[in-house]
Amino acid sequence: MKKLTFLVTIIIFAVTAYAQKPVVQQTLEDLLEAVGGELGDDANIQDILDDLESLKQNPLKINWATPEEMMRLHFLSEVQINNLVSFREKSGTIYSLYEMAAIDGFSPDILQKIEPFISFDSEKPGLARKNPSGDLFVRGTRTFLNPNEPNESKYEGSAERYYLRLKQTSSNVEYGFVAEKDPGEAFFSRSNKHGFDYTSAFANFRAGRDGNRIFAGDYHVRFGQGLVTWQGFSMGKSSETTQVFRSAQGIRSYSSTDENFFFRGLAGRINYRNFTIHPFLSFKKLDANLDTLDGDAYFGAFQTSGYHRTGSEISGENAVNQLTGGGHLSYFYNRWSFGVTTVYNRFNVEMNRDDEPYNQFLPEGKESLVAGFDWKGSVNNVFLFGEAAISSNSGRAFLAGALLKPVSNMELSVVYRNINKTYFSYFANAFTESSKVNDEHAFYLGAKIFPAPHWIIWAYADFFRYQWLKYLTAAPSGGTEFFVQLAFNPSRETNFYLRFFQEEKAQKMISGTMKYNEQQQINRLRFNFTQDLNEQFSLKSRIELSLYSKQSSEKGILICQDVFFTPAERPFSMNVRLAYFHTEGYNSRLYAYENDVLYSFSIPALYGHGIRSYLNFEQQLGDKITLWLKFASIYKIAQKDEEMAVDASTKSEIKIQLRYRF
Repeated sequence: MKKLTFLVTIIIFAVTAYAQKPVVQQTLEDLLEAVGGELGDDANIQDILDDLESLKQNPLKINWATPEEMMRLHFLSEVQINNLVSFREKSGTIYSLYEMAAIDGFSPDILQKIEPFISFDSEKPGLARKNPSGDLFVRGTRTFLNPNEPNESKYEGSAERYYLRLKQTSSNVEYGFVAEKDPGEAFFSRSNKHGFDYTSAFANFRAGRDGNRIFAGDYHVRFGQGLVTWQGFSMGKSSETTQVFRSAQGIRSYSSTDENFFFRGLAGRINYRNFTIHPFLSFKKLDANLDTLDGDAYFGAFQTSGYHRTGSEISGENAVNQLTGGGHLSYFYNRWSFGVTTVYNRFNVEMNRDDEPYNQFLPEGKESLVAGFDWKGSVNNVFLFGEAAISSNSGRAFLAGALLKPVSNMELSVVYRNINKTYFSYFANAFTESSKVNDEHAFYLGAKIFPAPHWIIWAYADFFRYQWLKYLTAAPSGGTEFFVQLAFNPSRETNFYLRFFQEEKAQKMISGTMKYNEQQQINRLRFNFTQDLNEQFSLKSRIELSLYSKQSSEKGILICQDVFFTPAERPFSMNVRLAYFHTEGYNSRLYAYENDVLYSFSIPALYGHGIRSYLNFEQQLGDKITLWLKFASIYKIAQKDEEMAVDASTKSEIKIQLRYRF
């Protein structure tokens, strides 16, 4: 409780000071909050942060940037990029944001987001070599439980999390490595006598002219619309209701800490006239618990947590060898693009899934082959995109969409997807309701409307059905999602929005030996207010309600206040939060994005009855060293009802990070 009192005191002190949120952190928050709450802390956002940090230091020259370079802004769609290029070709040099406001799709909210990351320099970038630059990150995290609670941990290692990353870039080469020890894992002892449990290395370098490049070590691939292969972060259904198209970025070096969704080996990018070829070959080891049948080894599922703390987790580490090879061939003509992707995958032992009904149509065995055809382009100001794919087990998948602007103050997006129950790719990550790209027939309609100056309305509706049962259903089912957000921005300093979200779908119920579906509905209502009082002081306030119903109902409420503080002409900044939450159960849980140290983020699920608070601090130590600190605490208030009693408890976390630039 003393820690909580300390953080509340800090908040009261900060309100009397001056504040402003750092640009990169604000942009990251906008992107991740748009996606929604249930985004894991291990989501691969490394590319986004790398790009935004780089653009903050070296703004994109908007008069000379290629479409590929503009994709590094991440919140520009393909349509907006094409419109910008066309405007530039017709009008010549762009001198200010006021001119960009005349470009179709560049609304005031978009211009405000990209302003810190672009420049209007009319001088063509020279061919001089870029000076090498690099940085070294070191981070440590420790979670503390209530001292009164017994520590019954059976993990072989300590509770700290350690993170180390080195990265260096120049005009022709980029290389680095990442290492991490998770809480509970041994460190220079027992099963990890060499130190970190997870290590990763990457390198890529220019090979001749025309943008040809070779990748070695760890990398990830993004092709088409994700039906065949898409690794890393991607926007799904979100508050950016018309950003449903995925701008494939081909192959990029991998420098994150997720231990599963990447390739390890060699890859390349070869450009020849209107063609681009991306070949890749990967060999890596995966975690799985092996068993035997008639003397032959097999596994039923992957172990994807990345944790190696207990005997069971350690025995499954690197148990399966995975060989993957394939490539993508694309052809560009007159702003149209067509591509073909092929991926072959082989394990050294058989995959033999559990005999559960939901696994009936999913592939087994050692080998799989998937191929897809993708397209994108415009017809009469309508942007069309899609992908069709087939898998070796007779699976078929189809996804097609369109972006259009029927009137000057409205943008629309449409996505149709039809994926049969036998289609499956181990590396798929498409715009779907289910996390597995399998068995889904759905239609999505999104809109962005500008009804009056300073007002914006976002809305979408998604209707989906499944031919076969899922892990959480007892029979074929379907569902709907509705979302609407109304925002009012009277000035650059003030922002209000009101958001409503509803999801209804079937969930499995068990009564004795009988299993059946029951309709589940989740409703969330949020009011959010942001105010920049001056260049150094800003506030963000939020209240959110949730209502869950199935056989019974639950309610929840979240109230939180943020303060951002950057003293004028001083090399440090800080932000604090105090949040109160009260829900009647886990099903009515609520989420709120939390600011964190650079290259880290969290969106915790808040449920029960309690208070969540944190303090972030950033300090420049000269020109080359930056220090970050985060103190966070969650205090659960004691509860008693007819069914159970919950004792008061406290869980605290401290995180420290150093960055050295060279």
